Amino acid sequence: MNLKELKNLISCSRGEIPSDFLLRNGTLVNVITRELYKADISIYHKYIANIAAPEELNPSNTKQVLDISGKFISPGFIETHLHIESTMLPPIEFTKAVIPHGTTTVLLDPHEIGNALGIMGLNFLVDQTNNLPLRFLIEIPSCVPAAPGLETSGFTIDSNDIEKLIEEKRGFFGLGEVMNYPGVLYKNEEVLRKVILGKKLQIIDGHSPGVSGTDLDAYIAAGIESDHESTTSKEFLEKIRKGMHVLIREGSLTKDLRNILGGLNNLDFDMRNCTLCSDDRNIIDLFMNGHLNAHLRTAVEAGVNPLVALQMVTINAASFLGLEKIIGSISPGKLADLVILKDLNHFKVSSVFYNGNLVFDQNRLLFNFPKTSYPEWAVNTIKLKHTINPEILHAKVSLPDGRYSVRVVGVVPHSVLTESLIEELEVKNGCIYPDITKDILSLSVIERYGVNGNIFNAFIKGFRIQTQPFAMATTVAHDTRNLLVAGTDHETMVKAVDKLVQIKGGYVLATKNQTKEVSLPFAGLMTTKEYSSLYHELLELNKNFRDFTVFEEPLMALSFMALPVIPHLKVTDKGLVDVDQFNFTELIVQNK
Repeated sequence: MNLKELKNLISCSRGEIPSDFLLRNGTLVNVITRELYKADISIYHKYIANIAAPEELNPSNTKQVLDISGKFISPGFIETHLHIESTMLPPIEFTKAVIPHGTTTVLLDPHEIGNALGIMGLNFLVDQTNNLPLRFLIEIPSCVPAAPGLETSGFTIDSNDIEKLIEEKRGFFGLGEVMNYPGVLYKNEEVLRKVILGKKLQIIDGHSPGVSGTDLDAYIAAGIESDHESTTSKEFLEKIRKGMHVLIREGSLTKDLRNILGGLNNLDFDMRNCTLCSDDRNIIDLFMNGHLNAHLRTAVEAGVNPLVALQMVTINAASFLGLEKIIGSISPGKLADLVILKDLNHFKVSSVFYNGNLVFDQNRLLFNFPKTSYPEWAVNTIKLKHTINPEILHAKVSLPDGRYSVRVVGVVPHSVLTESLIEELEVKNGCIYPDITKDILSLSVIERYGVNGNIFNAFIKGFRIQTQPFAMATTVAHDTRNLLVAGTDHETMVKAVDKLVQIKGGYVLATKNQTKEVSLPFAGLMTTKEYSSLYHELLELNKNFRDFTVFEEPLMALSFMALPVIPHLKVTDKGLVDVDQFNFTELIVQNK
């Protein structure tokens, strides 16, 4: 704000010049004092000029009066941890999807773009967020790849790269989630260099599933400020009591809100270090249920006071981000990020202001969005080194024919955690075979960037596939985004892979006679179409899945099976990973 702007804001607040908007007859949600009361609010350019008692401000001294009788005025909602790639939407389409739900600020960790497109991809993403009616705070990914040595990524972002990005002052806000928590605990120097560099930024984001006791103390002492991986009230309480900002996650697959809040004996204790976040939320969820307003509904249903819930997505979030002086509450001089709500139970959004501009009203977006063009390097990312055939997808062993105990990845519904199962499978002619009668599918991870051509074949249980032949494949595979394919037989798996390559990435469902697909060519992760088109394509694909399984969100669950920083058993292009030991393990347990 320059001198002239400051003088004009003061003049507007004193009634000496007209405001741009006057919001009359609404109920103010004061997240500072946790109160509700009638108030009129005036806006001058980007800023809140007045908060006044009803009728105190002159309605003739404004350019536009909005009567919001019977409605509530809240600060704009702040998302504190999100991977935009999981929405499958680039920034423009993402903005269109979340503004109608009251979101005005988002903290993004684009580590999937980092894995697929490297620093060029990060800079391209930053450029796409300019001049949109949504505040994008973008982190530099700290873990590209998430688990060095255990997987292959298209690119690597090391401490030298992070230092250069900070020096270039491209506007990165923080250091993305430090998923390599064993690297912190075991004092890996490269990991610690990244943490030290992160202290030059606004925040250092965390990721510490199941870490507790002295290990948690060490992780926090390193300077890592947050965690979004708590799944129980016990884990939540230990972390928040030790000073972490705990972000309760409610994604499309991982739904932790009810588990955590339902286990707390006292919902009135000080929640100032608690916010709500999505982590991974897909377009269907955004379209049908909403964004942070959906989290608010769930929190209230779980017994949280609506005003406490609103604090979690406003002033608590702003405090966590160090932005409480400019956003997060309704105060004179703060940016006019406002949400007009119809109620405080369902949190239905009537209007949204961003930076003092009315950007959503009467179910319409009021913004002229630009178009994005995509360079070839951003949409041509599948470069397989091998022709994929059924033989190459067999899990091979040097054992005589017979039945053997095999480690199998166990899918856990509504969770990114997996089980490490031991199942008897048949070995014949040097190959291990899946067993559909026991709900065990073949699973392959294929390195897709042309780096080394690695392929590792394993097995997975829990998708409850009821019809065969069947296969599903995706390039939306956390976090290195290699190609994942699972199926009842290898011929159908090959069909799914071939179609996936043809559409430049996305999702494929393959059966005996046909394939169904959703193309996500931007980095193999995101659409280049309108968000409504993607929504309808995904709905149609999900309908097809109902003919094969009752498992909810099978493709989203599949996408987490190659993430070796989430316990307990995962598969990468390099092998089967025992995440608890942070090392490889063998498929065969013992010879029976």
